[in-house]
Order: sequence, then structure tokens, then C-alpha cells
Amino acid sequence: MHDSNGIEYLNEDLETFPDGSVHDAVLAHDSIIQGLPCAGGRDVVFSPSGRLRVASLSREVIISGICCAPGIVYLYETGTVLNAALSSSLKFRDISVPAGERVTLDEKGLLLEYSHQLNEDQTVDGFPCSAQFRVWLYPSGSLSTAVLASSSVIKGQEFPRGTELFLEEDGQMLKHNQVNLDPGRQYKQRVFGVYEALLG
Repeated sequence: MHDSNGIEYLNEDLETFPDGSVHDAVLAHDSIIQGLPCAGGRDVVFSPSGRLRVASLSREVIISGICCAPGIVYLYETGTVLNAALSSSLKFRDISVPAGERVTLDEKGLLLEYSHQLNEDQTVDGFPCSAQFRVWLYPSGSLSTAVLASSSVIKGQEFPRGTELFLEEDGQMLKHNQVNLDPGRQYKQRVFGVYEALLG
């Protein structure tokens, strides 16, 4: 299928809005969509107004001053970055986030949270965190999301090794779930910390 802009999509798993415009589809090949280099064979998601909301970048690109690495990027309706991996280190006020880490930003480009790869299991913000998963931090340095490397008592409740925690900035538990930690296994990393629901 081709849309009105000549972009070709694969027909399988194609979702459209009631007006027939594309909502969610897989690109048939690398394409430039709304100025962004989008990878073929990957999903793209549009809003009802036709704005690109999710894509996999085929190469490094600067979006609203953010140097984005190839891979999945989430955008606000305005076209600014909601969430992306950085292709070069970037300073947000007094926080320097290195290349390769992901950031979640508000619509004005202010940092909401960022990922951090640990070299080894270590305590972060009072929690024993597993290095098999990136931790997510708020700009204050408080933990946003992590997987426990060992059992831990939090506010009187014991959580076993492998518990994935989602925390408010003040340390209050939002939710948790269990992950099976196997030594040496490669795990798919989270794209977001606690702000995933922002895409709505």
C-alpha cells in the first residue's frame, strides 16, 4: 500500500484510522517521513492528525537539538522528542547523559528521566540494582526504574531478587513485577522508565 505521500507500507498488520489514513504500519523500505530517516521493515505510528509519533531511525539525526542515535524514537505531536537514544553525550542543566543512553523529555525538551548502564551490580539510591538491566533515574538522581540484584525490604515489604521496581521521585512504589534473572543472558532493555504512558 502507498499513502498520499508515496510512502510504501507492507499490508500485513496495517492499521488505519476511520478516514483511511495510516495509524500503524511497517515500512516496505527506508523512507524519509516528515524529514526523518525511517528504517524499512520497522513500524511507524502516526497520530490522527497524521503526525509521526513512533519510528525507527535508520541513521543518526538531530531532532529539535537532540542528537538521536539510530533506533526507536518517540515523538510528541509537535515533532519534538519524547524518548530517544542519544548519539552523543548531552548536558541537561547539570546532568550529563552519555551517548547510547536513552532520555525521556517533556514537550519543552526538559529531562524527565534517563537510563544508565551499570558496569556491575551496585546500590543506587539505596536499592541493590542488577547490571543486567539499565537503571532509569530522575534528574534529581532518584531511582525511577530498576531490577533488584538481591532481595530487599522496601517500606516493610520484602521483594525478591529480580523484582522490577517503578518508583515515584519521592521513592513511593508505583508498581512492580518479577523478572527471571539468568546469569549471562542478554535481556531486552526497557525503552522507557516510568513515563511510558505519556505516549497515550
